[in-house]
Order: sequence, then structure tokens, then C-alpha cells
Amino acid sequence: MALLTSLGVASLQRAEAERDEAPAASAATPAPAGAAEAAPGDGGVVPADGLADGGAGWLADGGAGWLADGGVALTDGGGGDAGPAPFEKPVWSEASRAATYGGLSSDACDREMKRRRIPHAAAARGAPLVDRPVRLTGPLHGVTFRGDGVAKPRSTSVFDIADCRLVLALDDLAAFLATRGIAEVVHVSMHRPAPAGTVAPKETPTKAPAKAKPKAGKKAAKSAGKAAAKSAGKAAKPGARAPTKPAPAPARPSQHALGLAIDVAALVKADGTRLDVKTDWHGAIGAPPCGPGSEPKEPSPHALVLREIICAVHASGLFNVVLTPNANEAHADHFHFDIKRNARYFLLE
Repeated sequence: MALLTSLGVASLQRAEAERDEAPAASAATPAPAGAAEAAPGDGGVVPADGLADGGAGWLADGGAGWLADGGVALTDGGGGDAGPAPFEKPVWSEASRAATYGGLSSDACDREMKRRRIPHAAAARGAPLVDRPVRLTGPLHGVTFRGDGVAKPRSTSVFDIADCRLVLALDDLAAFLATRGIAEVVHVSMHRPAPAGTVAPKETPTKAPAKAKPKAGKKAAKSAGKAAAKSAGKAAKPGARAPTKPAPAPARPSQHALGLAIDVAALVKADGTRLDVKTDWHGAIGAPPCGPGSEPKEPSPHALVLREIICAVHASGLFNVVLTPNANEAHADHFHFDIKRNARYFLLE
């Protein structure tokens, strides 16, 4: 039941009345494998083509056990004994949720959606770069994902299409949000069409972005200069064609173009209370979303709830990338969650 205890999600369960201090530390965290929770029944090795033990051990309870205690401490007013707990960074592992879902084949992903009885329909057109495009046709764990603006109506909008791997992650996310009394997720978009000429990337594992290589030494620079001068001094043969420029490399698609990302604008509670990212986050560009320095400029109850949700989701290892309004102006009005099928890191900004 308690699938994510080792990643620190359970440590974030406390009552709203106890939230008098921001959670602690996060950033891009490439980390050694093996420290995250292992999938049940396989000694920690998750097959690339499917979930451990055919998926029977993953959310077999329909998601109710995503948090260690079913989220009771977050919704019942809580006790006054636990006190605020520190935020824990996720550790990348092949057994993490993001890696597990990203590594699923199309058929394995389909089987898992059917096993969970996720309400969905195939999206026949509008998302050529999405490997297994689907549309949600109903709520997940009582939580409705509703497109706003360009993302509606759901039955026809290309912005409401998602890859089945993202849908599995959203199913987990919904199970957690339901423990917080959230009944609706308002999103700006999931899929977004890619520019013309964009091609789907090859699935080659990559690590977190590396530092820039140091410049070449004086000796290497001198040799390169001599080679360039020698080449420039050669006259072109009569009648020879001018060299042609190589064709530009195909554009790299965004995770939205692959149907593996969602931009969340607001969370709505069952009583109608709206937690709006643009108006309630109260952050600052460049400040960490979790940990020291993450305190909102205006510590309103809504701002504190949004931070605890973001820190819990990131700590769970459910998404490779979590971006908040602290990242840049482009994210001023939404949270960005995505899965990267070829990444080996987590990022929070």
C-alpha cells in the first residue's frame, strides 16, 4: 500500500493548521540508482516492457495507497503531535514512477490503463508525434481533469490529448489530490502540436544537462587556425560547384508535442474553493519552490497548500520535471509536469 514512503511523500502529511514553515530543499537532482523505492515482487528491477509483476502490485488498490496513510492526516484536521516534517529530494532510479511509466511499451501501457479501468478513448487524429494518444473520458479517483481556454471542448480539442504514459501518472496524481479534497484539475493544455518538420526523438537514455566543456588550449587553437588558413588558401577548381550547407537538424519536440506534459492552471476543491496558480502562488523567479528561501511573498493558506502539494509531488518521483512560476515568466500562471522517456534525472524549479 505505502508505495512512496521511501521517497518522502508520507513525511509531508500534516494538517493545514500546522504548516507554519516551508518544506526544505530541492533542485535538479541527478542521483545514483538504487536509492529509490523498488517495485514490489521483483527485487527492485522493473522490466522495461511493463510494470513489476504485470502491474498487480502497482496501485492495486486503485490508488488509495499512494500516500502511506491514504492522506488522512491531510484531510481530517490532523493531530498536533507530528509537527512539520522536512522535504526530501527524490532520488532517480529505474524503479521510480517516472522511469517505470516512461519505460513502458505502448501495449504494456494500454494493458495497465485497462487494468486500472481508467476512462479513456483513443485519439485518432491531431497528435502525430504522440506514441499512444488518448483522451480522458471521465474522472480519475473522483478528480476531473478539465481543459480551459484552448483545451476545451474535451471531445475535439488537440490540446486535451495525452500519451497513455502521462495518463498513468495523472491517475496517481489524482489519487493524491483526492486526499487533499481536490475535485478538479484545470489545465491549460496537455498535448500541443509541434512546428512543421519536427520529428519524434530516438529513445536514447540521457542524464541531466552536463556542464559546458572547457575551451581548447592554446596549442589546439593554434593548430585549428593553421588548418583553417591552409584550407582558405586553396583556390577552387575551375567549374567546381560551391559547397552546399548541410540541411538543418530536425526540430526537437517538446514534451507537450509528445503528449507527456500537462500545464495545470488551478486546483478546485470539492467545496468550490479554487487554488489558482497565477494569483495564489506568491513566489519569485529564481527562488526555490521548496526548502530554504521558498516561503511565499504572501503566506496565505492557499499559497502554503500549493507549495506542499508541489513538494509532495516532486518528492514522489512521479514526474521527471516540475516547473512552477519560480522558473520564469513563461510559467507565471501554471505548473508544468512532464515525463521524459529518455531522462535519468529529476528537476524542480
